[in-house]
This record gives sequence, C-alpha cells and structure tokens, in this order.
Amino acid sequence: MPAYKRKIYLKDETFDPIYKTVNSGFYFKSRVLPGLLLATGFLILGTQVVYPLVYFKTQDEISKPAASSVLGIASGFSDFEFSELNTSSEKNEGSADLPQFFYLTIPKLKIDKALVETNAPTLKPDTALGHYTGSGLPGEVGNTFIYGHSVLPWFYNPKNYKTIFSTLGDLSAGDILNIKYNDKELTYKVEGLEILPTDKVNPLAEYKPKYLNESTITLMTCWPAGTKAKRLIVKAVMVE
Repeated sequence: MPAYKRKIYLKDETFDPIYKTVNSGFYFKSRVLPGLLLATGFLILGTQVVYPLVYFKTQDEISKPAASSVLGIASGFSDFEFSELNTSSEKNEGSADLPQFFYLTIPKLKIDKALVETNAPTLKPDTALGHYTGSGLPGEVGNTFIYGHSVLPWFYNPKNYKTIFSTLGDLSAGDILNIKYNDKELTYKVEGLEILPTDKVNPLAEYKPKYLNESTITLMTCWPAGTKAKRLIVKAVMVE
C-alpha cells in the first residue's frame, strides 16, 4: 500500500487580493481616486444643478421692481439683452395717463400680475417684463410687444423675472392672457405660436392690419428655453 503524501497548497499572491502586496499605487487607484471622483461629482451637482434650482425657485421678484442682477447662474446668460430689438427710439405716448407699469397674468403658466414696464428703457428685462418702446398699448388698436427672459425649464419660477417666460412654449391656441392696464381688465386669447431667427423679429410689426381695429399682443422670449439661438413668439388677440 503506497504511503500517504500530504498535499501542500501554495498561495498565489498574483490573483488573490487578500494576499496581494499593498503598495501606494494600488491604494491610490482603489481608494483615493474613486473618492476624488465622487467628491467632484457632488461638487458639480451642487453648484450646477442644486444651487441654481434653489436660487431660482426662491427668488420672488414679481411684486416689485428690484435691483438688476445676473440673469441666470445655470443658463450662463450673464448680462444678456435682446439686442436685436434695438430699432426704436420713439416712445408711444398713447393715452395722456400713460402708466409706468401694467400687469400681465397667464393662468396656465401660473404667472400672476407680472409687472410690465411701459416703454421699457432697457432690453434686459431683469426686474420686470419689457413693453417695447413704440409698440402699441394694451386695449388700443395695434400690437403690444412684450419680451422677457427664459432659462432651462426645470429652473422655472413664475415669480422670478429671470425665468418668467421659461414655459411660454406650453401655451397653445385658445389659452387666455389677462392684462390690467390703467385699472382696465383686458382679456386676450392666444391664436398661435411661431419660432423665428433673431434677425427676423420686428417688434413694431402689426400682428393684424389696423383697419380691423383689433388690439393684439405679442410675447417674445429665447428659444429653445435656456439658449439664445432663436425667438419664440406668442400671438394673442383681445376678446370681448
């Protein structure tokens, strides 16, 4: 009968991580590097998503004009203005009791009594929506041209003028706009939307011929929301 031979097991440290020799390079790749990548990810998430979201959601400027500030952290539109509208220097005097502001309400977008500055002196509507100088006045025959900012839709806050028109593209034919002008309550109905290149926007163009004796409104913002590529135009006509 052959003699029993005891088996001897050899540890292969090449493939067994338990017995693998720990050195600085291995430790850095397995512990330090993943930690750094994770920390960087949280930093980017916090500064580029969470902070802008909280900022825009909590900045309520709808009730009063405020000091001008940066248009939007997330959008990158620092000090942005609608420079393509710089075509008019004549004010529309209209009625003798021309107010400094009037109010726009869009129930579908939860915009309530947003300030619109009459004959706005700036093309940067950071503290109120802008009524384009020289365009028509609400309730009168002609077209009232109103412009405002937009950013990426998830930063939308209907009480912040830096984001107020971010969901303007959600409007459709039949939606209602309300204007309060000199204590008059005016109702407009959306008839359509249009997307135009920036060089095709004419803020003084009439939406409908004046011989029809109709009062119309045009709302304008950047499109797609969060970019400056084109302009979204919303057209509405006053209803009885």
